[in-house]
Amino acid sequence: MKPVYVRGLGFWTPGFASPEAWCRGEPDPSVDVPDAALLSGPLRRRATGLTRVAVEVLQQAIRTLDCDVATIPIIWATAHGEHTNAIKILGMMRSGEGKLSPTHFHNSVHNTASGYASIALGNCSPSTTVTGGVELVASSFLEAVCHLEAAAEDAVVVLADEPLQPPFHYSEGASPLALAFGLSSRSEGAGAVLTDFRRDVIAPVKPRDRFGPLYVGGGLPLLERIVLRRPGTVALEVASERAGPIHCVDLELLET
Repeated sequence: MKPVYVRGLGFWTPGFASPEAWCRGEPDPSVDVPDAALLSGPLRRRATGLTRVAVEVLQQAIRTLDCDVATIPIIWATAHGEHTNAIKILGMMRSGEGKLSPTHFHNSVHNTASGYASIALGNCSPSTTVTGGVELVASSFLEAVCHLEAAAEDAVVVLADEPLQPPFHYSEGASPLALAFGLSSRSEGAGAVLTDFRRDVIAPVKPRDRFGPLYVGGGLPLLERIVLRRPGTVALEVASERAGPIHCVDLELLET
């Protein structure tokens, strides 16, 4: 694996204004809705809550990545996707005349955020939306590494999910979470570098109570270590009953 430089970060959850505020434990109660300024007009009016948080962290990451947003490949990772809209559609099918809302329908696909962002950025480059369980974060980073190993100079990984709603498993009080990592084969302006993506016998990521069982939380330790300047081997998988080696990566810090 070639070195992968981290040149941009994004973070959003209610109550925190930035990745730094989260890592330093500095809450801001006024932060309750993502800005998602990248979306405007009809895109903004129709975007779901999950799409907005995903787009918010994307725009945070590309702000410092210094790349061509029209050509950069973006990897979106979400375990449950737009399940809230899917639940609404199922309810419409069961009640009344069974007619479906066109807006709910086109907002229910797994790559909804990818579509909105591609239109907003004018981006026609590859855009991949992956799903998964405990390996969700690792899978998205593997996809990004493949783009960088092939031909891309830059890539963005966006991780976003919201708590499952009834009738599925429901975690009362859990918060949505979105993270983004602007990755590059260029070292200029990078604050950290990732090397040796592999499986190893290390402790997996312990789920945070605030986010319930959200698999995208597997990316939190990497973001926190970058912000707090703590190098080392970082797990990219959430704890599970499965035993054995897990996906991890080595984090080195750079002078900026």
